[in-house]
Amino acid sequence: MKYSNLFVLLLIAACSNKKGMLENQTLKGHKELYSEPAAPKVTEPLQGVRRLVIASTNDIQGNYRTRTIPVSDDSNDDPSSISVGGAAAIHPYYKILRDQYKDVLLVDSGDLLSNLDVKFSRKFYSKLGYDALTIGTSDFNVKLPADVNSSAELFQSFARKSKVPLILSNLFELKTGRVVEWEGAKPYVIKEINGTKVGIIGLIPNDIVTQTPVNNRVGFFVENMLQSTLRHARLMRSLGAEVIVVLTHQGIDCTSEASAATKLPEKKVNFEPRHPNICDLKSPLGEFLERLPPGLVDVVAGGRINKKASNFINGTLVLSGYEDGLSFSFAEFFIDEKTKKVIPEKTVVHQPVFFCHEFFEETNDCFYEDESVDHKKRIPATFLGKKIVLEPDLEKKFPELNLKNAAIINNGLEVSRSLVEFEADITYLPVTGGDAQLAVLNLKGSTLARILEQDFNESKSTSWLPSPFIQKGEELQLLIKGLELDHQKTYRVLTDLHAVQKNTVLVGVLEKMDSRILTKESWNGFWGKADSVNTAAAAPAR
Repeated sequence: MKYSNLFVLLLIAACSNKKGMLENQTLKGHKELYSEPAAPKVTEPLQGVRRLVIASTNDIQGNYRTRTIPVSDDSNDDPSSISVGGAAAIHPYYKILRDQYKDVLLVDSGDLLSNLDVKFSRKFYSKLGYDALTIGTSDFNVKLPADVNSSAELFQSFARKSKVPLILSNLFELKTGRVVEWEGAKPYVIKEINGTKVGIIGLIPNDIVTQTPVNNRVGFFVENMLQSTLRHARLMRSLGAEVIVVLTHQGIDCTSEASAATKLPEKKVNFEPRHPNICDLKSPLGEFLERLPPGLVDVVAGGRINKKASNFINGTLVLSGYEDGLSFSFAEFFIDEKTKKVIPEKTVVHQPVFFCHEFFEETNDCFYEDESVDHKKRIPATFLGKKIVLEPDLEKKFPELNLKNAAIINNGLEVSRSLVEFEADITYLPVTGGDAQLAVLNLKGSTLARILEQDFNESKSTSWLPSPFIQKGEELQLLIKGLELDHQKTYRVLTDLHAVQKNTVLVGVLEKMDSRILTKESWNGFWGKADSVNTAAAAPAR
């Protein structure tokens, strides 16, 4: 992609947004970066035109409880925090969205589950009024309950008991050679909203075989995304669908190149949705969108890489937000009643909105990673001109593993060559036992805690040495050298690049991490002889 004059283009382009996207694009400070606090100037569509709002989430993974996130800045020495996400805030945001626009389609593109009882996931999506869901790559890796023998049983049970349809368009059962035919699971669905027929497809990504162990998908075959989309979208168009929505746990990077061009952090980059050179078109989702026939699919709700996207690619709008129930994305579509088609030039695109419990006064939102902001002054959160009234009692219906902040490292740590030479606090194991391109990643405590929690929920706890987890009842304790992990401190993780590429969370933060690439070493060599219990940088013999 070429980015000459990109910054100039970004500065002058904002025509397809509800408001200018670039007024808050500054290195220090910002305003309303992840919020829509003001009442919109909404006018009813012209005669013969219908409006439809499509809202999406991704990668919630059982994070139904409020997250309290530490914040700091140079002007304030005292510790502080901000509350974001959780059903207590998510539900009020959705109610305001529906009150404002009336006709809303709410979907989730995957990574629905966690190690919690699946029934809490079903309750969450039902209570919050979702219209359709699909399965994400990490859902195949969730630790199975004692009475469940396979991912197939887990998904089948979820679909059968769920009040929200589970859309599985390209997931086939090998024993039948057909798309899964479970109660509550559908290969597609057509919903009518305000007189508009909306067809919904749910796609398992093509790279599922590299994202999950084979034992986790026994009995399944995943059809190519493009092939499945062509078949189902054309069928639904023939059945009268005026809008086609694809849900898939596949992501696209639409921020890193713009970040490099503008010298801004990725999370502070705003962008013109219709600019042709913003997104990574060589990525799997980029290639999928480039190959779609123009006009076949109107919107793709994606996920996985945990970067924001609100961009048109080959005429299709891609929406994606952040993980762990922190945000949602939405856009307004307008349908011509005569032609039964979306009017592309009228589409109004919104950036992801955080589920804020309150705002920082200076910024009128709760974006917490900008340390140039005074994080102490607070005001009530608003969305579309209405105050957010929290519903804390709702969260009591969704028990969650209580994550203490961090990793346990053996107190009697034995100093070894690997610890001294590579200065690692903990090891993330490579995929193979042969030679590896080693790296020391310097991770912020808050990021490390998130990675550890995901791996624990996906039954990948053995990937970390020494064991970083202590579970007591419903509480997970993570300690480093006997102390709670400090979210603001930097920790050193020794690993190899191939292992990083296999971890979806690590991939998402790799470009922002301070890291050292080391020479190749054999994990089966002298490290294979190390004590994997008492040595921080140890790896087991393979």
